[in-house]
Amino acid sequence: MFSTIKQKLKSTLTEKQLNRFRGIYSLSLLAYIDIRSNILANVFPQKPETLNLLVNDVCNSRCQMCLIWQQKKDKEVTPDELAKILSDSLFSEIKYIGVSGGEPTLRSDLPELYRVICSKEPRIIGTGIITNAIIHETVKQRILESAAICKSYGVGFNVMISLDGIGDVHDAVRGRKNNFDSAISLLKFFHEETDIPSSFGCTITSSNALYVDELLDYAESKSLYGRFRVAEYIDRLYNSQQGQFVRAFDEKTLYHLGLFFFRVEHEFEKDLMLKKTYRNIRGMLVEHKPRSIGCPYQSRAAVLTAKAELLYCSPKSPSLGSTLEIAAEKLYFSNISKRQEIIDKDCSSCIHDYHEPLTAKEKVLSYLEARRRRKYECSKLLSLSSKLIESSLKLTKLSSVSSKTVLIVGWYGTETVGDKAILWSIISELRDRSNPPSKIYLTSLYPFISHWTLNEMDLENISIVETYSKEFEEVCTQIDEVVVGGGPLMDIEPLNHILYAFMAANKSGAITRVEGCGIGPLKSPLYTRVVSEIIRLADYVSLRDRDSADRILKEFPVKSLKVIPDPATNYVHFIKLSGNLDRNIPPLGSAKNISCFLREWGIEYIGELNPEEFILTKYKFEQQIVEMILTLSSEYEADIHLLPMHTFSVGGDDRVFNRKFDANLSGLVSNKELTNKIFYTREPISPKEILQSMYNAKLNICMRFHSVLFAESLGVPYIAIDYTNGGKIKAFLEGKGKLNRLISLSEVANGNWRTRLPNIIQSI
Repeated sequence: MFSTIKQKLKSTLTEKQLNRFRGIYSLSLLAYIDIRSNILANVFPQKPETLNLLVNDVCNSRCQMCLIWQQKKDKEVTPDELAKILSDSLFSEIKYIGVSGGEPTLRSDLPELYRVICSKEPRIIGTGIITNAIIHETVKQRILESAAICKSYGVGFNVMISLDGIGDVHDAVRGRKNNFDSAISLLKFFHEETDIPSSFGCTITSSNALYVDELLDYAESKSLYGRFRVAEYIDRLYNSQQGQFVRAFDEKTLYHLGLFFFRVEHEFEKDLMLKKTYRNIRGMLVEHKPRSIGCPYQSRAAVLTAKAELLYCSPKSPSLGSTLEIAAEKLYFSNISKRQEIIDKDCSSCIHDYHEPLTAKEKVLSYLEARRRRKYECSKLLSLSSKLIESSLKLTKLSSVSSKTVLIVGWYGTETVGDKAILWSIISELRDRSNPPSKIYLTSLYPFISHWTLNEMDLENISIVETYSKEFEEVCTQIDEVVVGGGPLMDIEPLNHILYAFMAANKSGAITRVEGCGIGPLKSPLYTRVVSEIIRLADYVSLRDRDSADRILKEFPVKSLKVIPDPATNYVHFIKLSGNLDRNIPPLGSAKNISCFLREWGIEYIGELNPEEFILTKYKFEQQIVEMILTLSSEYEADIHLLPMHTFSVGGDDRVFNRKFDANLSGLVSNKELTNKIFYTREPISPKEILQSMYNAKLNICMRFHSVLFAESLGVPYIAIDYTNGGKIKAFLEGKGKLNRLISLSEVANGNWRTRLPNIIQSI
């Protein structure tokens, strides 16, 4: 019947109609599942589809976040007992059984347990195991035997190995020396020498939180897959007294973890369901939100302990009773009110990485939001903005402006250290007016970033609105002034929100300003038109460099134009005059050092090179910059400090490059048996800490534009590396008469730094 209908639809509908029908059918099915699993779960409870089977309650690890290892060996369900339990009608719809402990490989009869699991009727689809991999050969043999049994039954099998960091970091979390070596050896074995799907599981505690990026770097370099979770208070782990390790993060570490989970979500994880899980973890950690995702244990999963006791979930469920004494189905369905109590009391604060697929509601909301945002497409905005007439207002003296409400737009939510300094300067200028605004709004692409910025910069009473949100649109119609706050107007789609805000301001009669921006890289005809419209609708334009001003005057319609120092300069001068630079210790210490502010050389700076030339130049640069800085370190008899001007993956997290640089540098130091010491920061660094580091360094190696500006404005020794091939860094230094401090990236890559350095150092 169904196949007949299917064939009829295929023969009568077009492909477009079929796709629409499939979408509606899929959404309807999801909606039914959502209603059945969530709304009706207590009235008409379902049987579990997933079972977490804890085969023992002992462990040979000594984990910080778990005290199972303190337990004595007790009752462990036998294969025969397990077979009897799984024959209960409660488990008739089970599709997946995950085996864990304790440490499940401590059971010599582990393969027999898997034989019982696989022979269960109705058959399951898949099973797996989580292991600490401490006893290398035993773990290997028992998992191989178990996998072979599963394969013979046609049941999928996977292995997850606990891995909480690199080297000593992992061993510290697990409390066992050399555990990392055995864990990574087994992970490589299963990954490279078997067809068993393998992954690692990283649990984040207070002791490894700052080291998880290194593990992610390692996983990416070795093409390994893994999951990351935050240690949670879980009753079956007996860890209620482990408060120094479980969710024990200070605010800076929480922010660091927010950056990390954003990176995992956008650069590492491919599965949409798990991306959602990581997004939820970030929201709970950094934005202190309640749990925003569901959990299979709320409706269609259960836990069976080694004592054969049934639980609704691991973290908070009490034992419902022994399935050896009372039928599992009776235990499960007669205690549903207890499950609801757990949901009402504990689920909103549970950060465990239990996950669920995208719901019908989430899909519908995502579709509607995507539709709503189509209005921001640059081509659509341009067709509307061209009909607007620029205002006749001409601003000459900003200090006399008396706007009550001001909206700051730009690349906020992705800000670098330099952008933070710019924001501070713009807000300070607004508040220094004779009639300062009573309300300042800041648009942010990723609000958790900007909330941290305001905290770092001691900027109070600023309201953050998420870019593209409905609140953003409302604010755009209500404010008296819109300011594009520094940064470059360049070839990226988010230019659209600036144009949108200027269009709204034009309609309402609000003031529009471009403050301290630069122009470029700007080559796209579409984005060039967007920038042209922004300039046309602006009542006041100030730019941070002469080259940008010349291009504006040549190509774009502008009422008036002023060239000013980059707004970040004001912040540097403020900190310099505060006297704190003499009193505070830099984040990496005050030992004699060369401070390096380096970055990845991205493909966007390819210029006239072809792809092969770019890759070769990039490789040579990364080799030669190591040699160059090592030479300077030896000459100055100074340590090497690596510090980030940017710590967010959008825009390139400099800490990633610094870790790679450290590995190359440390390898060279070791091979040459040198004594140079290298240090780098793992946590985010504030603009104030960057300035502190520069001030205390014997020499600064600067690559990002604002690191050059900071060093020059601070009046400290520096060498600038021009990675833009004659762009804004060169223009800035030319204006300062300091081109003798500049060395091009190609000169470094080709080894010409050896002849250039003596003259540069002499000029300093």
